[in-house]
Amino acid sequence: EEAVSVGDVVRLFSIKSGQANLVELTLPDRSACIGKTVEEIHLPDDTVLAAIVRDGRVITPKVYDVFAAGDELLFLATAEAEIKIKACFIA
Repeated sequence: EEAVSVGDVVRLFSIKSGQANLVELTLPDRSACIGKTVEEIHLPDDTVLAAIVRDGRVITPKVYDVFAAGDELLFLATAEAEIKIKACFIA
């Protein structure tokens, strides 16, 4: 088992032979998006924010939801988009 740091983008599994991936990113305290709404963050093409996990609760993202340190973000993304996700959230 490999250690994963807060702020790392982690591939959880692939769908359709790698055409899309479920990936996770845990927001660090220094994230540029802390206090911003879902609507304010511009995701890479071919990326969908599927869920926010906060304090053990799964939140279906709405445009007005505000990001907080420690949020676990789950995305569906292509492999090409996956590499760009971190740049959207980590300063």
